[in-house]
Amino acid sequence: MDQERFKTMVSLLERDELTLREKHFLGEVKKYFFEHSNLTEQQWSILEGVYREKIWMRKTFFSQSYLSKNPSSRTA
Repeated sequence: MDQERFKTMVSLLERDELTLREKHFLGEVKKYFFEHSNLTEQQWSILEGVYREKIWMRKTFFSQSYLSKNPSSRTA
């Protein structure tokens, strides 16, 4: 992965609510990336997994809250 992809993922994750473990991991990954200009394959894999999970949660919960607030989507 490249630096732009890393920045995009970190930017989104920093805006989301993270668990203590996720916050710690993100901090360590950022530190490692800026020291070495790259991540290990395992770090990329975990970071990608957390990123995808947050994207999925955002899409799922946003669409559910939108549907519950949208009167035209309700059927009688």
